[in-house]
Amino acid sequence: MKKTFITLLVLLTSLTMFSQSQASLEEEIKELRKKAKLIYNEGVRLAIDEKYTEAHLKFDEALYILPEFDLPYLERAKIKILNQEFDLAMNDVAKAIEINEELGEAFYIRAYMKLLMKDYQSALTDFTHAIQKGHSKSEAYYYRGLMYFEMNDYNSALIDFTLAIDKNYDFAYAYNERASSKRMLGDYHGAIHDYKQALAYDSTIVIAYDNMGSCKIKTGDFQGAIEDYTKAVQKDPEYFIALNNRGVAYYQMGDFEAALKDFTRVVEINKEYAPAYNNMGITKIKMENYLGAEKDLDMAIELNTEYGEAYMNRGYAKEFLGKFPGACADWKKALELGIEEAEKYMTECE
Repeated sequence: MKKTFITLLVLLTSLTMFSQSQASLEEEIKELRKKAKLIYNEGVRLAIDEKYTEAHLKFDEALYILPEFDLPYLERAKIKILNQEFDLAMNDVAKAIEINEELGEAFYIRAYMKLLMKDYQSALTDFTHAIQKGHSKSEAYYYRGLMYFEMNDYNSALIDFTLAIDKNYDFAYAYNERASSKRMLGDYHGAIHDYKQALAYDSTIVIAYDNMGSCKIKTGDFQGAIEDYTKAVQKDPEYFIALNNRGVAYYQMGDFEAALKDFTRVVEINKEYAPAYNNMGITKIKMENYLGAEKDLDMAIELNTEYGEAYMNRGYAKEFLGKFPGACADWKKALELGIEEAEKYMTECE
C-alpha cells in the first residue's frame, strides 16, 4: 500500500510539473504575440508616415518573432505593391490567406493586383470573397463593379456602383461609372443625371463631361453635347477624344467648318488617331473637297488597314472624282470588313 501511495505521489508531482511547464509555454507565446503586435503597430505607423523601408523592416521583425502572424504579411504586401513587386506581394498575400482564410482584406488586395494584371475574372472572384468575408467597404463594391463592366455585365456593375454610393454618398467615381453602366444599358437620361452628380462631387473627372456629351447626342441635344465637350477641352486642351466628339456633334448639326477645325486639331495632337482622318474625309466630302477627302481617307486606312468605314467613305470620294474602278474596289473591301451599306453600291459596279 505504501508503494502504491509513493507511485501516485510521483505521478501527481510529474503532472504538476507538466502543468506548470505548459502554463509557462503559453505565457511565453502570449508575450511573443504581444511583442510582435507592438512591433507590427510601429510598422503601421511608419507606413502611414510613408516611411515604407523602415515599416517593411518592422513587419519583417514581427514575422521573425511570430511567423504565423497574418497581418504583417498583408502590410508588407502593400509596400511591395507600391514598389511594383507584384510577384513578391502576391506571395505575401497568399501566406496571409493561408494563415487566416477569413481575412477579407487579403482577398481584396489580391483582387486589386489581379485587376492591375487585367485578370478580370479572377479579380471578380476575389472581390466577391473579400465582401463575403467582411471587407465590404465602398471601394470593394466599386472595383467589383469595374470588373463586371469590363466583362460587359452592365446590370451587375450598376448594382455594385449603387452599393458603393450607398456606403459613400459622395463617391464621385462611383457615380461616373454608374452613369457609364446606364449609358451602356440605353438609359441616357439616367446616365446624364449621374454624370452631373459625379462632377458635382469632383469637377476634375474630365471624362464625365465627354461621356455626358455623348449621352446628350443620343437624346438629340446636340447643343448641350457641344457645351459638355467644350468644358472637357477647357479642362484638358489635349483631350483629343472630346475634340473629335465635338467635331462629330458639329458635323451632325451641319456646321462643317467648325467640325473640320476640331478634327484638324485632333490630328495635330495625335497624328495616329485614324477616326479623326476618317471624320475629316467625310466632312470634306460634304464640303465638296473630294481630293482633300481622298487624301485624309488614305491616311485613315494607312493607320488602320481594317477600317471598313474609311474604305466606304473613300469609295464615295473616288466616285465623285470619277475613279469608278477605285470606288468599287473600296466598297468591295468595306463589304468584306462588315459594312453592310456597301452592298447596295456594289450594284453600280456590276
